[in-house]
Amino acid sequence: MAAEQLLLDFAVVLIAAEIGGALFRRIRLPRAVGMLVAGILLGPFTPGYIVEPNGPTANLAVLGAVFLMFTTGLSFDIRNFRKLGIWPFLLAASGVGTSFLGGLSLGLAVGWPALPATFLGLILTSTSTTLSLKLLADTGFGSAPGADVVTASILIDDIVALIFMTAVVSFASPSPVPPISLVLGLLLIFGLAAFLVFIGRHALPPILRATDAVSPPSVVMFAVSFGLLISFAFAVLGLPPLVGAFFAGSIVASTEYGPRVSRHITPLAALFMGVFFATIGLLIDPSRIPGVLLLSLATIGVAAIAKFLPALFVLRRLSGVRTEAVWPLATFLIPRKAEAAE
Repeated sequence: MAAEQLLLDFAVVLIAAEIGGALFRRIRLPRAVGMLVAGILLGPFTPGYIVEPNGPTANLAVLGAVFLMFTTGLSFDIRNFRKLGIWPFLLAASGVGTSFLGGLSLGLAVGWPALPATFLGLILTSTSTTLSLKLLADTGFGSAPGADVVTASILIDDIVALIFMTAVVSFASPSPVPPISLVLGLLLIFGLAAFLVFIGRHALPPILRATDAVSPPSVVMFAVSFGLLISFAFAVLGLPPLVGAFFAGSIVASTEYGPRVSRHITPLAALFMGVFFATIGLLIDPSRIPGVLLLSLATIGVAAIAKFLPALFVLRRLSGVRTEAVWPLATFLIPRKAEAAE
């Protein structure tokens, strides 16, 4: 029955997500939000047909997130990172630091002990990569001047937040990790990740050219397989696999085969995208919202301000960014907690 249930759940989630996305687009809201609401209605916390959050559909959601990040990377040539300079790193680091201090201060202000307050700060440090980049594309700002800096910052944000979380958790644990061991371990992990990206950047183009000479239709298959393998390698290293998928897509984009791969893979990514966002909604219990409403609103306010203000400060100093685009672009740095599904 598992296979039959998977087929039925997949069909129901696809239909519900598409209806929700279309309705929200109709009222000029992002499709991703409509897909998330559709997931809430299909979840175990609301009446009607139920799709189990931890069932087989969850695996398809992970695959959908990887495809979505891979296709997003296809529109971002990895060579652009060198052109952006220090701005994405400054944007990510300032947002992470301000978010942590804001969350820590809020936790202490409501009377929490230091450790829970510290973890509240850590929760607010990262931005949901997939959801933020999808909203950036949905709202039409993906091609606006300054959007490339925001895109790079969102990716770096995940890595900076991961380093920060690792350090804080290591120092706060009952058996703290020696600082030198922590630094060496992180350098090794990120060195291996950089080595993977470097090898892929130089090895993939000749592989794709050889494949194109023998079997042109197989180019897309090899490119997608490359994306999955890089994503897997990042996961093994303890890094966000979706960041690996993005880097893989941007490596493919730097080759002459980028447009071809993008043309073939985009419809497939769109198919799985609805499953990913709907699966996030499956995890939300609407009945628990009233009990934590005040603290949630305060946390949302702190998270928004802590990411928005540094982004506003940095983006205003970028040449070529229109004044009217600064405020909308800054909002894409605000945390959106989709990490449970990622």
